[in-house]
Amino acid sequence: MTVNQLVLIDGHALAYRMFFALPMEAFTTKDGEPTNATYGFIRTVLERILADNPPQYFAVSFDLGK
Repeated sequence: MTVNQLVLIDGHALAYRMFFALPMEAFTTKDGEPTNATYGFIRTVLERILADNPPQYFAVSFDLGK
């Protein structure tokens, strides 16, 4: 029996976490713009999608703020 699995990610929380989890010095553009949050975010999402048992459904949500 196959179980449908939904993975829902809080996009802002993951981006914030990755920004502070990865060293900014190692992930910057040539102009000094930090890319550590982008790299960590995409890596985490792809690791989950490409896992041995990927979810049937996958969504990332972002709030609009004020």
